[in-house]
Amino acid sequence: MRPAPIAMTQTAQLQSERQALRRLDIAAFLMDTGLGTVSLALPLWGLHLAASSSQLGLLGSAMRLPNMLLALTFGRLSDTLGRKVPAITSCLLLFIIYAITPMASSVMTLALFAALIGASVALFWPSMQAWVGDLRPSSGSLGVSTSSFNAAWSAGSMMGNLLAGALFQVHMGLPFWSSSLLVLLIAVFLFRTPTTAPVRPQEDAAAVNAAHPDHDSFLRAAWIGNFSAYCTFGIIMNLFPELGHAEFNLSPFAIGCLIMLLGLARTITFWYMGRWIAWPYQTRFMFRSLPAAALGLLLIAFAPTPWLLVPGFVILGSVMGFSFNSSLLYSLSSPENVGAKTGRHETMAVGGIMTGSLLGGILAETFGLRTPYLVAALFVSLVSLRQRQLLKGL
Repeated sequence: MRPAPIAMTQTAQLQSERQALRRLDIAAFLMDTGLGTVSLALPLWGLHLAASSSQLGLLGSAMRLPNMLLALTFGRLSDTLGRKVPAITSCLLLFIIYAITPMASSVMTLALFAALIGASVALFWPSMQAWVGDLRPSSGSLGVSTSSFNAAWSAGSMMGNLLAGALFQVHMGLPFWSSSLLVLLIAVFLFRTPTTAPVRPQEDAAAVNAAHPDHDSFLRAAWIGNFSAYCTFGIIMNLFPELGHAEFNLSPFAIGCLIMLLGLARTITFWYMGRWIAWPYQTRFMFRSLPAAALGLLLIAFAPTPWLLVPGFVILGSVMGFSFNSSLLYSLSSPENVGAKTGRHETMAVGGIMTGSLLGGILAETFGLRTPYLVAALFVSLVSLRQRQLLKGL
């Protein structure tokens, strides 16, 4: 008469884990809704302060550089303190910083607030990503959990970008104050979320913690793929508006729609990968991703008409989704030092954006507006060759 209670216990465990994972998805959606709102509101506030183009670039760098430098350290911190403390601390810091950012009366003060935002965000994401790994369902796929989580923040980022302009038109401080209240809500939400999964039967725990024999090779290949894919994101976000206006005579709305295609394609890719569980540890998918990115970059570089930009943006958004999801899944697939690995994963993505933004700007100014896309196509092709070396014979 004992199997029935055991089955009921296992069912309750699964329900608890899935409920906690849904809570993390909601928190990720809300966080990037606020962050997406603030990310666009910052340059708008900078324009209100009569910022120059170089100063607007400084705002973007000021926000990303602390994130890149601190993500690995804060990821390791979550291995020591647990996932909940860093994540909630990040929310409380952002609650204060967002609320006082509209007090900035100079571009340099605004850049300081942007740097504080970047540092606080670096405390949030590695902890949250590791938390997803801690709460993976005992009878489910880690790929499903990471894909759902990634789709949630990606959708939130798009939502935030849409809200920022509308809120800024109502009142310039509204994007910051609304985001401040949002992160406070997230802190309360996370406080009520379990940090670890319930104790599982020994055989289930062993299955969850078992790593693929070639895990380390796939992890390194995914990290460099993530870095190179997000180099292209940095180029597009910072440099495409100028190319679209100067060479295609696109309106700001049309440029925004094209850039939004990146987020839409990325979100759909996250969603699809969560339902298509055959992709992990398959070399053929990784080998095709960066060559596809090179194709998308070449379409943008040589496009004679704006219509050819559309497939280029869709391809690049899909590759970013595949690369980011792969990097996160492999970072979580081994039970050792999960926080440190998610910190490195986050560092690779943010570092790619920084590198693409800075080097792309130099190339565009020196050699022409289309040059960054050509150089990026060559770069991702070389990284693809390196991935093949890392995964040779697998």
